[in-house]
Amino acid sequence: MRVNAGPFRNLPNIEFTVPVIYAKTGMDAINKEFCGIRQPYVARMVEIVRCSFRYVLFISLCLPGLCLAALTPVVPAQQGLRPVANQVTSVYENATITEDVSLRGVVSIKGSLTVAPQATLRIEPGAEIRFTTNKGSRLLPRLVVMGRLHAAGTLDHPIIFTSGSAPPLKKGAWGGILLLSSEKRNQLEHCRIEYAETALEGRFSNFSLKSVAISASVTGLMLHDTTAGVTQSSISGCETGIEAHDSEVDLRDTAIAQNRRGTALYRCAVVMSSVTVAGNSQQGIMAEEGRIKLTSCEVSGNGVGLYIKGGEGQLFMSRFVRNNDTALHLDTSRLKINRCQISENLRDGLKLEDGRATIWGNAFGGNGGYNLVNTGTEIITAVQNWWGAADEKSVKSKIFDANLNGRVGVVQIFPWLLQKPVLIFP
Repeated sequence: MRVNAGPFRNLPNIEFTVPVIYAKTGMDAINKEFCGIRQPYVARMVEIVRCSFRYVLFISLCLPGLCLAALTPVVPAQQGLRPVANQVTSVYENATITEDVSLRGVVSIKGSLTVAPQATLRIEPGAEIRFTTNKGSRLLPRLVVMGRLHAAGTLDHPIIFTSGSAPPLKKGAWGGILLLSSEKRNQLEHCRIEYAETALEGRFSNFSLKSVAISASVTGLMLHDTTAGVTQSSISGCETGIEAHDSEVDLRDTAIAQNRRGTALYRCAVVMSSVTVAGNSQQGIMAEEGRIKLTSCEVSGNGVGLYIKGGEGQLFMSRFVRNNDTALHLDTSRLKINRCQISENLRDGLKLEDGRATIWGNAFGGNGGYNLVNTGTEIITAVQNWWGAADEKSVKSKIFDANLNGRVGVVQIFPWLLQKPVLIFP
């Protein structure tokens, strides 16, 4: 055979005879057959044969697996389903924690789990806490914290508090979380609380929520003599979003939406900043005998937007729009209302039962009823506002006061703004 091609095309022509190999499979056997050829050329030939041998071996081993993979159908992922992680890692049944404990994975709580005053319960990211009723009992399972609760999930691995009952789940399937005289630094971050009777209840306690979603519960937050800070969170799909009594509440960058009642506040000090209260079928915000301050908020698409009885406070740079009933209803409330938009509500924009509030620098217009209604006998001062028009006839036609009904008080609106003020909302 003449070698003058391939890797040997630049070598001198060499003629030799290659014997047929039948039973020899090792490299030593090949070397022996080529022992009569000059050593450098033999080594080159052996390397070629060795590479070919490895290639054939690789194909023979991998080809069946490649064929199987090609024939296996691809099953698309189903959207909206919770990952299959049903393996319960720990179970607590009517238990009390007396020392610091960390929970991870899927945890089943049967009946109740109580955290003693000296203990801290930590819940790790991605944990799922499932509550189930004891066999033969009608009492709702719950978590009671008298010590400290620290549940800090992450955006990719939130902590879930839910019912362990079989689907379909309904509101009130489990009791919820109760902070009982826990004035320590309770913290929940990147958590979901769902299907509870009262998702989170505080009694003489302190807590902070950040990026917490509460949904499909009878009551989202229930507060009694509690200090609560809520940031970048949401409360939706509940009968009542927040009910608070004699408490201090600070809400920032939070949405309270699609509940029956948004908030019900009794004798509370409440600060809301960049809060959206929308789509609550009865009332967006109801406050009685407290102190309330709204800044850069939106109250829209509710039944009654905001009802305040008694108390004092300020509404500043906020929007009260597209509510299905009266946007603002004030009853014996000392409020300053400034630089707000009150427009496009199906009924009245602002209803006052006395003259304790002061209204200026606001923009009214497009309300289905009156822009302002005086239902009491006192004089109301509402000068320097934009009423949707500049001419006297149009302005007065949307004001309900003694000019239309002699049994109610006068609304002082002159002088009014001749053009709509520039209101810059976030």
